[in-house]
Amino acid sequence: MPPSKSIIDAWGRLGNLGWDWSILKPYYARTHSVQKITPEMSERMGIGLDEGSECSGPIQTSYSPNYGGPVPRPWNDTFAKAGHKMRDDPFHGSGSGAFQMLASIDPVTRERSYAVTGYYAPIAARKNLHVLTECTVENVNFNRAGSDYAAAGIRYIQNGRIITANASCEVILAAGTLQSPKILELSGIGDSTLLKSLGIDVLVDNPHVGENLQDHIWCGIGFEAKDDIPTLDALRRKEPDAIAAAMAEYASSRTGPLAALGLSSFAYLPLLRKESQETLKELLDGNIDRELSSNHPASQDYFKIARSILEDENDATIAMLSAATQIAGARDYSLEEVPGKFITIVLLLSNPLSRGSVHITSASIKDAPVINPRYLSNALDLELFARHTQYLEEFVTTEPFASALIKPNGRMTSLKPCKDDLEAAKEHIRRNAISMWHPTSTCAMLPKEKGGVVDERLRVYGTKKLRIIDASVMPLIPRANIQSSVYAVAERAADLIKEDYWACYFESK
Repeated sequence: MPPSKSIIDAWGRLGNLGWDWSILKPYYARTHSVQKITPEMSERMGIGLDEGSECSGPIQTSYSPNYGGPVPRPWNDTFAKAGHKMRDDPFHGSGSGAFQMLASIDPVTRERSYAVTGYYAPIAARKNLHVLTECTVENVNFNRAGSDYAAAGIRYIQNGRIITANASCEVILAAGTLQSPKILELSGIGDSTLLKSLGIDVLVDNPHVGENLQDHIWCGIGFEAKDDIPTLDALRRKEPDAIAAAMAEYASSRTGPLAALGLSSFAYLPLLRKESQETLKELLDGNIDRELSSNHPASQDYFKIARSILEDENDATIAMLSAATQIAGARDYSLEEVPGKFITIVLLLSNPLSRGSVHITSASIKDAPVINPRYLSNALDLELFARHTQYLEEFVTTEPFASALIKPNGRMTSLKPCKDDLEAAKEHIRRNAISMWHPTSTCAMLPKEKGGVVDERLRVYGTKKLRIIDASVMPLIPRANIQSSVYAVAERAADLIKEDYWACYFESK
């Protein structure tokens, strides 16, 4: 998914020199390549002929085959009619509008393209690269280096044996948002009160390790589709005939539902209902900004960034997507599955202010950390999400989307209509919103006094020769799927490592 210029620029404004849009944009382009757009694809799916032309990276991406099914054309036309069609390449950082999303699926083989196929496989035979699998890292080892601690290597378990790997230059930690803070805490870097209570020697007291957890939640409503609209409901229900037909089509021609992402039509949107826009300033000027769900030092900075996006009519606070089936988060959990065909419209809260945490519970690597996402703990998140949810029933009755796809007076997958009932929208979200699995920011790249765990070169504060490179360092969650941003951060980090390598090399000599 494409990032937004406003969010990436906010990374820089939070105090991270070298991490704004002007610097990060080329790294996004470096990560992936886009299939060539044909005139017919452009016409049927509303994709510019030159979209993706600047991209030249190893991850192969493509648009949904068969022109994305029945949804893209009425989706694009409806948003264009309302003045919300994205007019530029989405990867140019555009603020808002509707577009067709890319999948990390090779357009030739119709197989998944990812880090292994794109980055690892081409260089797997290099003699200076050794990949060990089925290993569990216990902790990072340190030597005292003046007032700091220098990473000397790691200790890991393989086949029941404890092994130490020594580092000549540095240790790079990339265990992910939920595991990198765990390894730091097990190594003695974290909140001293927690570490002491678990019998772990404190090397670096930093109470912000494992804090500032950000994630996207999504929720939506399914609307009954017209009888002649093809959907994926039978396949999702695992009906044998549907599965057999899909597998046969993929095996013979690499087409069909198994070759597609299933989600193709997307939009980044501001608040669209006039009455919601009118109440926005009242919400922002009230006490809601004082009801911050976190005492993180950067909380007020985060609120100011969120407010600037909310008040910009050309920027987006929600991501809206469609799926030609019922999906989790859009059917009330208390209801039996609604039979039939459905078009589901889902909302993803782009810039949540709610903050969670992830922390260890013991000194053993075998014990999972406790994850507390604290979704909707900030009152503004629910207020915004609910007002966006009210728009869904209005959207599906708007032309040409309505007459093209939706059965008149058809069923919905929500307990109550939400269009004219804000409390019903809130209750629908409370009952059904689920994680989109985009956790970030638990080892945030921020100035130390603002709650940072790593600096702008991704080095862990209070240490030397230890760097973190994964989604945990993102100071602010991107506005949709974080995959492209994970790759872009890794590409940027690779350049930083290369810049620092020679100093490290000569020091080791």
